[in-house]
Parts: sequence; C-alpha cells; structure tokens
Amino acid sequence: MDNPNQHRTRREKRKQEQPPQKRRGLRVLIYIAFTSVFAYVSTVLWIFVGPFSNLRNYLIQSIDETRHAYLLRPLSLFTVSEATIKKYALPNNLSGPTIPIADLQHRDFSKIKDGTIKEITLQEPTFKAFILLVNDPKRIRVVATKYLHVRGETVQEMVSDTGAVAGINAGGFVDTNWQGTGAYPEGITITDGKLVSMTGSASEPQPVIAFTKEGQMIAGTYSLRQLQSLGIAQCVGFGPVLVENGKETPVAGQYDRNPRTAIGQTKDGTVILIVTDGRYATGPNDAGASYQDIADLMLKYHADIAANLDGGSSSTMVYQGKVLNRPVDILGERSVATSIVVMPEGGGSHG
Repeated sequence: MDNPNQHRTRREKRKQEQPPQKRRGLRVLIYIAFTSVFAYVSTVLWIFVGPFSNLRNYLIQSIDETRHAYLLRPLSLFTVSEATIKKYALPNNLSGPTIPIADLQHRDFSKIKDGTIKEITLQEPTFKAFILLVNDPKRIRVVATKYLHVRGETVQEMVSDTGAVAGINAGGFVDTNWQGTGAYPEGITITDGKLVSMTGSASEPQPVIAFTKEGQMIAGTYSLRQLQSLGIAQCVGFGPVLVENGKETPVAGQYDRNPRTAIGQTKDGTVILIVTDGRYATGPNDAGASYQDIADLMLKYHADIAANLDGGSSSTMVYQGKVLNRPVDILGERSVATSIVVMPEGGGSHG
C-alpha cells in the first residue's frame, strides 16, 4: 500500500531548496567579494612591491603626514618595513634653517593696538587656501587639549574652550602605537610662558614655532633653555621653516601636495595663518599644496618668517564659529593635541 505522506514529503523538500534566483545572487556576491579582494591585493603589491618607487615613497610620506603611520603596515599587507616607516617619519624631516640665538633681531610688537583680522579665500590651480591676517600678534595663543595624555580635541573645541575668535591646528602628536588620537603633543609646548608638555631633554634642540611675550615669531631648531632665554610665551613643536628673513628657504621646494597648515609673520608684526584643502576633498582641482606653494603664498602677503605646521587630515581653520576648510579625515574634523588660536581683543577664558 502506498504511503499517503510520500508526495507531501517530496513537495516539502522542494520548498526547502533555494530558488534559482537566490543561488545566482549568492554566486554574484561571492564573485564580487573575490574580485574585490583580488583587486586590492594586486593594487597593494603593484604600489608597494612594484618598480614604482616614487609612488611608493609618496604614499608612505602622505600617510605619515596624516599622523596615521600605524596604518602603513596593514595597508601594505605588511610589505613595508618598520625601518622604512621610520625613515619617512615626520620628526626626521622637520629640520630647516635656524638663526643662531645671538643673531636673532629682537622686535617688540607690544604697542600694536589694531585688532583687525582680515579673511581671504584664494582658489589656486591645485588647492583652495583660507587665510587670516591678524594685525596684533599678541592675540596669538597656543592651546593644548584639556584632556592631555588621554585624548585630543578638535580645533573647534579648543577655540570654544578659550573663548577665541579663530584657530588652526598646530603641532604634531605621537600617541601610543601611533594611534593618532592627539593625546600626546610632540616637541615643546608652551602656553602663556608655562611649559605644558615636552618630549626630549631641556638642552636638546627641537623644531619649534614660537612667539615671544612681545609678539615676535621665532621658528627653527632650539632647545627649551634657549627658548626660555628668549622669553618665549607660546610654542609648539613642528616645522620646517619655509621663509626666513623675507626669502624662501631651500626646504620649501620639497614634498608633494597635501592639505597644509602654516603660520608666518610680516616685519610689521602681522601674523599670517594659512590652511589649504587637498586630497581632492572638494573636486579634481583640489590635489593640495606643496611647501613651495605655501612659501609663495607667505611671500605674497609679505612674510618675513614662516613655518609649516601639522598638515594632512589635521589641517583645520575655524573662524567666527565655522570650520572654513574641508577636513579630509574620514570622521570629519580631527582631534589634535594643540591649536594656535586668536584671542578676542579683550582677552578670553583661560580655562
């Protein structure tokens, strides 16, 4: 006698089988995943192992300038050695011309009363530049994250913390395992004459960008003891010097295009703050600026001295509560260790 459930069981088994459309969809997903992995591996090997050394070095340098050096090993599928990463690390490439302490011409801008700030936006062939001209250099102040040795803050947060009217990102930072959270400022950091943070010894010369209590900008490689002898009120660690004594320095012709941040000063004391876009954040005409480009801009606005600050995804300019440039970090405005802010004419909060 036939089993009355036999046909029903067959029908139930057919229902459990995947329809042809689902099987095709699964095969397509597997194919896409395989080709994506194959394309990535091939591209990585082509860039980091292939014969194109200039492209490889440019990418290593660019990633390092974003303070994301910790990503280089996994991104390159571990084909880039630690020795190569250290070779291109920014701390080894910040040196520039330095005027001996005895040869520095001391300038006193303490009597400047003009609080004017002029905002300029320029569209250059390969980048967009945002420029602030601050007439009174005594309004310039270095600010460190209030979460020092824990995490950084955005420029916008530091501007708000201090009651400032403008700000740009400032010095470099190296965190544990190169995580780039902005917790640990690199070099010498001084705010209002007080040492906030320092790497190295007091007698070790380091690349710095500083302002005396009279408002004079000084940039080069100096030790903490030398800075203290000059009466430095504000200081961050970075560089190199791009303009010295009103002339472009040899280092200005080095390095490729990236988002940039820089600071300069004219002979009459006006401080020049520059931030540029880059990495095609706003379109095909936005590759970024080179050191040469920044030096040219500084000289256009009559800089007597100018120096490079931290760039890449750190580059940020805030003015009147608004971020003017287009930060290239995937998370938006990046947390950094230090900022250079412009205080209001009547002062501001120092909290």
